[in-house]
Amino acid sequence: MLLQQKAQQCQLLRDKFDTLFQTELYSVEQAASYAQQLNDLLNSPKAPEDSAVEYAEFLQQNLDWLQKIMAQLTEQKEVVAESMLTIQKGRRARHSYGQHN
Repeated sequence: MLLQQKAQQCQLLRDKFDTLFQTELYSVEQAASYAQQLNDLLNSPKAPEDSAVEYAEFLQQNLDWLQKIMAQLTEQKEVVAESMLTIQKGRRARHSYGQHN
């Protein structure tokens, strides 16, 4: 597959990811499917007629995007962890209150 075609397909998948992550409760299965498709594209070999410099730029662009997405997911994970900790503390407090009264 030529670099131009691969770049277009990767851009479509990145757009799908971005759209998916805009929703509050997105499908993890759908995100995993997009990730697998993107992984397959990025791991496919460079066509002999593609420029090595252009291919390196293409890979760097995707790496930059991936790092941005990973930062967003890490932030979301931390927010969820904090919420779960707050819920856990509330349950312990209710349980303790119920035992003492």
